[in-house]
Amino acid sequence: MAKKQKNTKTTTGQYDKIFKENAEEIYASLIKHFVKVNTSTATNLPLTDLQQTIERKADFLKKITPTGNTPAYALHIEIQSENDDEMAKRMLLYDALIGRKYDLQTEQFVIYIGYQPLTMQNTLQRKNYAFSYHIIDIRRYDYETFLQAQTPEEVVLAILGDFKGEKPESIIEKILLRLRALSPTQLALGKYATQLSVISKLRKLTKETLNQVFSMPITIDYDVTDLPAYVKGEAKGKAEGKDEVITKMLLKGFSPEQIANILEIPVTYVLNIQNNLPKK
Repeated sequence: MAKKQKNTKTTTGQYDKIFKENAEEIYASLIKHFVKVNTSTATNLPLTDLQQTIERKADFLKKITPTGNTPAYALHIEIQSENDDEMAKRMLLYDALIGRKYDLQTEQFVIYIGYQPLTMQNTLQRKNYAFSYHIIDIRRYDYETFLQAQTPEEVVLAILGDFKGEKPESIIEKILLRLRALSPTQLALGKYATQLSVISKLRKLTKETLNQVFSMPITIDYDVTDLPAYVKGEAKGKAEGKDEVITKMLLKGFSPEQIANILEIPVTYVLNIQNNLPKK
């Protein structure tokens, strides 16, 4: 899952990590809802040679053997969180390399999960040939598609769907309640709530998500080396909003040093809020 701007590298790494951790469930869901594969078997295709050639690994690549007499083909999926003017060229390169290495026709999809309106083109015209692939804008699909799924990994994706005019806070609450119902332990619930907090940044809903998480009995396993994307942009805007987030984090057990590191603010600011909290 690539990005063009260097200053988004850390955030991109967080999205990549989540999609890799949940790969089997997420891609199974995407294939079921969007790709409509009719298959008897799906096997992994090694990516080592491809990665050496193009300096990055394909997000998803499997050999699909359909039911009936339809020939096998390579299913290639990329997750894209930003518009990329070079996307068609990248997909063409993948198509050529996959075809050369495995001698298979390739069915290609880009799943767009970004915030900005989709502008990428899915065709490429040249003098001697024309190339195309499929682009799916996940925001055009009803969030209920994912909310009613049977695995938490899929439910987390509901934050990326079409809210159908409902308030974000209501959607986030529904997602968290669904995650709580599906999570076998509090530790697992904390993991999925953490992932939801990360992905919510793609919809600029970090603050709303954290407020909902902090209002429920959920312990999030924050890693201060990964966390800045959760709250920096949303919590540093208005002073009262920042103070509210700091207060909730203190009540959740974060140390003043951790909060100062996460929000990139002086620890004295956090200590001042801590000192003014009601005594237990």
